[in-house]
Amino acid sequence: MLLAVMVSLCLYLFLKDLMSLRPLRLRGSSVAARLASLAFWWAGRPRTISGRASVGDGDGILVSGQRVRFVGLDVPRWGQVARGRDGYWFNHGRHVKKALERLIEGKSVHVKVEDYDAYGRAVGIVTCNGEDVGEWLVREGHATVASGARYKHVEQEARGTRRGMWDHGVGLDPRAWQHSTSARN
Repeated sequence: MLLAVMVSLCLYLFLKDLMSLRPLRLRGSSVAARLASLAFWWAGRPRTISGRASVGDGDGILVSGQRVRFVGLDVPRWGQVARGRDGYWFNHGRHVKKALERLIEGKSVHVKVEDYDAYGRAVGIVTCNGEDVGEWLVREGHATVASGARYKHVEQEARGTRRGMWDHGVGLDPRAWQHSTSARN
């Protein structure tokens, strides 16, 4: 399985290099050299990470010095605002961060790494005391499902029971808010 992923990624990078869309900076010009470089890169990456959690923002944590993001989720950004049913506006991103801190800050977590993003962050499933933290974020209405079907049923339940962001008087899906702020900048 890992070999198939490595070969696919290498082929993709090799073809991308040939098409001159973005030059690949790996030593050697042969496919074998590129595969060897890719295997060396992947071999140095941990597939699991364990340690005490430190919450960076709502969708990112630090575990054993490694930045980690929750797989398949979109979480309100730090400056994202929402209006509660009481009519008052609040910083929704900060609210989510505080909730996540109460759940895992300083506690031992385990991360099953599924991928690494373009910024070198591990992307995976985070568990604390046997509980899937990503599922908890979605169940409590603190996150939406961005990709995959892993938490879709949990999001539908949160929407149906109007938990978290689904109970706001005015609130934006994190993707819509991020798109609207990037359009203004």
